[in-house]
Amino acid sequence: MNPFLKKMGYTEDDRVLITHVDDMGFCHAANVASLACLQGSASCASIIVNAPWFREAVAMCEEHGPLDIGVHLTVTSEYGHYRWPPMSTRDASSGLMDAEGYLWHSVRDAVKHIPESIAEAEMRAQIDTALASGLPITHIDAHMGTVVHPRFIRSYLSLAREYAIPAFLPYLAKERLEQMRQVDDTDTMLAALEEVDRAEVPTLDEILIDTLVPMTDKSQFYRDLIGAIKPGLTHLLFHPAVDGDELGAITGTHASRNADYLAWQGPGLRNYIADAGIHLIGYRELQNAMET
Repeated sequence: MNPFLKKMGYTEDDRVLITHVDDMGFCHAANVASLACLQGSASCASIIVNAPWFREAVAMCEEHGPLDIGVHLTVTSEYGHYRWPPMSTRDASSGLMDAEGYLWHSVRDAVKHIPESIAEAEMRAQIDTALASGLPITHIDAHMGTVVHPRFIRSYLSLAREYAIPAFLPYLAKERLEQMRQVDDTDTMLAALEEVDRAEVPTLDEILIDTLVPMTDKSQFYRDLIGAIKPGLTHLLFHPAVDGDELGAITGTHASRNADYLAWQGPGLRNYIADAGIHLIGYRELQNAMET
């Protein structure tokens, strides 16, 4: 079984689930929905520190906390007309930004152009900015999965060790990684994971990340996902935002994001998880277990 879950007192038959809000801070609509979900059925969230609505997200956390909040480490800026820049440098020769002065649109371009040392400096700047804002961050994770790419994963894990916080870290078999088609160099990824002491560092047995689906009602969609999880530690992420002119102008996934908001903003899914005998936790529990 997962050695870290064993350390926490769980058994090999226990199903343990993290329900995680991604992209808090990226716009006002996301902030409103994220807060509602954290007060509903979500166990934790992460914030895009270099996004335009970061400061509002911090203020919400201060007013309604304590909340389980991490840093959504971001080296891509994927939207057509709604962009964010890097925080560590504006030097065009760094490889961190495109010709418009913003982070790269795609994971492929970020991996192609950004040196590992530059990516590490950017991740550090985002973590330091979050800490300087007063956020008691509980974890780090990866926007669009970019910083857990084999090119950057060692820097990502080094920062997690340095700041003594858990990291979103899927510990998946090669076959599962290849099936997900998220990593183009599974051997390098697996080599980095083999260096992790799973008894001391929290790792994820499964990740449910393909949730931006074109549906306007996702309550049953999430019940089906949750009901099918297996023993071990599963991370389920989603992207809630309240639909409206702002969200519609930014992204074509506005209907799915609004459906996430509607599905997670109340106690329904939290109650479903409890009734299924699944243990709902956040990254704060993992952080606390790291300290024991």
